[in-house]
Amino acid sequence: MKPRLLKMGVISALLAGIIVLPADGQILTALKIMRNNQPPNTPFDPRHVPPAPDYALDRNWAALPTERDRADETPPGVVAGDQTKAPVDVFFVYPTVLMSREMWNADVRDAALNKKIEDTTLRGQASIFNGCCAIYAPRYRQMTLGGYVKWSESSVKATDLAYSDVARAFRQFLTWNKGRPFIIAGHSQGSRLLRLLIERQIDGKPLARRMVAAYLVGHWIEADWYKGLKDIRPCQAAYDTGCVLTWSTFAQGRDGSAQRKTLGTSSKYQPEAMRRPYTGINPVSWTTDGAVAPASLNQGAWLHGAGAIQPGLVSVRYRDGAVYISPPGKAYTDFMIPFGNFHNVDYNLFYMNVRANAQTRVDAFWKH
Repeated sequence: MKPRLLKMGVISALLAGIIVLPADGQILTALKIMRNNQPPNTPFDPRHVPPAPDYALDRNWAALPTERDRADETPPGVVAGDQTKAPVDVFFVYPTVLMSREMWNADVRDAALNKKIEDTTLRGQASIFNGCCAIYAPRYRQMTLGGYVKWSESSVKATDLAYSDVARAFRQFLTWNKGRPFIIAGHSQGSRLLRLLIERQIDGKPLARRMVAAYLVGHWIEADWYKGLKDIRPCQAAYDTGCVLTWSTFAQGRDGSAQRKTLGTSSKYQPEAMRRPYTGINPVSWTTDGAVAPASLNQGAWLHGAGAIQPGLVSVRYRDGAVYISPPGKAYTDFMIPFGNFHNVDYNLFYMNVRANAQTRVDAFWKH
C-alpha cells in the first residue's frame, strides 16, 4: 500500500464526511475511503451536469411529512409524532454520499444512490427530528467526495451547483411551510450548504425570526463568521433559539482542531488551513464551558439496525468546536475514521439527547 494514497483517503473522509458501512478496523475503513478518494479527471463542465430537480414534485424529496419514508423510523420503544400535525417543520440536508470519479455532482434520479441515502442518513440522522417536527429532505445534486480531497475551481463550481438546488428546495419548502416556525439541520456537506443558506437567505431577513435553530453538525464554524451576521448567533444553552449549534466528534486524547488545520492544508482548502477559534456545543449537557459531561447524562446512542438505545454510552467534553468522547465500544468504533474521528456518527452517539433538545428548543420558541 502506498502511504500517500492512504493519507489522501483519510483526508477525504475527514474533510467531507461520508456514511459508510462498518469495516473491520481503521485500516479497512481507510482502504475503502482510499478507493473512492479522487475527484473526476475532467474539469467541471456546466454542459454535462445532471438535470435540475423540480421541487414541486414529491419524487425529488427523500423525505416528506405526507409520505412514508426512512425519516419516519425510530429506535425500539420510541414513538414518532404525527408529522402531518407537527407545529414546526425541519428542512434537512444530508451529507456526502456520492463517491464518483466520473461525475462532479449527483444525479437525483440515481436509484442506487437514493437508496443508500435513505438507508443511512435518513434513518440515522433525519429521523431524530420526527418527534417534534415534520421532516422535509430534498434530493440534491451534491458534490462528489473527491471534490473535497483536492479543492479546486471545479470544487467551487460543483459546490455552487449543489447550493443552487438547496436554495431552490428551500424556496419550495417555504411555500409548503406557510409561515410556520422551522428548524434547518444537516451534516457535513449538508451543513456547509446550510451555512450558505443562512448567509444568503435567512440572516437579516424576517425569515430569521421563524428559525427555531440550525443544527449544522459535522461542520466547523469559526467564531469570526458570526461577526458578519445580523441576527444569527451561536447557541450557548439547551433552550436558546434563533441560533446555530454544531460539533465534530473525536476520541478523547485527540486534537480535532489541529487535525482540521493539517487536513485543510493538504487539500488546499485555505479557509480550513487556518488555526482559529471555533464555536460549538456539548450535545449532552448543551454547554460550552469545557466541563466533562458524565456518561450518565447521555440519554441514549442509537445506530439504525443495531437494536435498542444505549443510554450512558459515553462521557463528552467540548473544546474549540469539537467534542471528545470516552470509548464507545466496537459498534461505534467500527464507524471511526482513522485518527479517532467519529464524524460518521456525530448524531448517532447522542441520538436521544439531540431528539429531546429539538423538542426543548421548539418549546422555548413558543414561549418567546
